[in-house]
Amino acid sequence: MPSAYGGLRFNGLRCVRIGRLVTKLFICAAIVLYVPSCGWAATDVRSCVLKATEALPKVPGLKVKKAGARPMPPEHLANWKGQSKPIIVDLDTDAPSGARDRYAYLCASNPAGRVYVQRILD
Repeated sequence: MPSAYGGLRFNGLRCVRIGRLVTKLFICAAIVLYVPSCGWAATDVRSCVLKATEALPKVPGLKVKKAGARPMPPEHLANWKGQSKPIIVDLDTDAPSGARDRYAYLCASNPAGRVYVQRILD
């Protein structure tokens, strides 16, 4: 006799398999929700580069040729009071006039996972 739950019978071995699947899904969801609150978001290079690119000067034709990240120097990290570990994002750009510039941004995140950037003179 088919059940109202798409033909699944909640007896015997099938019920145990479904219970294990639900447990695994719950654990995976808990891990995914916990990770952004761990302070790991600042080391998420992709979101830092995206935010730094948005903060570039609004010059028509300015193109990012190369983007990279590096750790914050230990002498500056000693004075850091934030909760997340910051990184430095370097953006190498080409302007339409032929000038090449490097922009450096300090990138950190808050406990909720929001990324913040601040231009630094490096």
